[in-house]
Amino acid sequence: MRRLSSVFGAVALLAVAGPLPARACTTDADCDNGNVCDGVEYCQAGVCFNRPPLVCDDSDPCTQNTCDPTLGCQFPATAGCMVGAVRMKLGSRTELRVLLVTDDNLRAGAFPPANGPDDPVLHGASLRLYSNAAGNTFDNTYGMPGTNWFYLGTLGSSHFGYIYKDQKGTVGPIRVAVVRNGKPTKMKGSGPLLNFTLGGNPHPLHMEFRFGNLVDCLVSGGAQLKFDPGITFQALHVPPPATCP
Repeated sequence: MRRLSSVFGAVALLAVAGPLPARACTTDADCDNGNVCDGVEYCQAGVCFNRPPLVCDDSDPCTQNTCDPTLGCQFPATAGCMVGAVRMKLGSRTELRVLLVTDDNLRAGAFPPANGPDDPVLHGASLRLYSNAAGNTFDNTYGMPGTNWFYLGTLGSSHFGYIYKDQKGTVGPIRVAVVRNGKPTKMKGSGPLLNFTLGGNPHPLHMEFRFGNLVDCLVSGGAQLKFDPGITFQALHVPPPATCP
């Protein structure tokens, strides 16, 4: 949403300077400003007009949406995939707990394909949980070995995915994770091996899911936040971060 101060500034500027002068033209070429991103210019009735600007969004969480003045929309790959969340929660009332429910952006390049180098059943996975917040810094990575991962559904179907199970915490603090293509990923963990603190606000809280060379990143910035010192931290409706990691 545009800031009101910017809108008022633009109105004031127009009040002083008046409407922008029209550009006279004979052909479309007279109107071309050499930038396809702001819309194709054309000549009509001797005056230049702009078509709507390009909207560059390939709906892939693993690319950056950019526009080149000459080439138009470009989608270079990023170091990782930017994923949003429905809920990120840490708790320490009786024991340490972590809960994550992502949005549906775990798709396209953000979803680990089966039978490849990023398949968690074959190669395992890990979750990194960290905060660099003033007064509450921690950085922990929890291993999730392939022996505890299983396939869900039929390969190639819309319901295909993976499930991780370690209900008794034999391997580590992550107890269950369900990862599906294009659907919310869910993960729960508990126990002292989570090794985080809530003495101070951990916002922005970072989470990184790693499947082989694939990294999916979440950050609590821009979310609806709740923090009770020593008890709970919760971020709701978390947008994808700008970068990963």
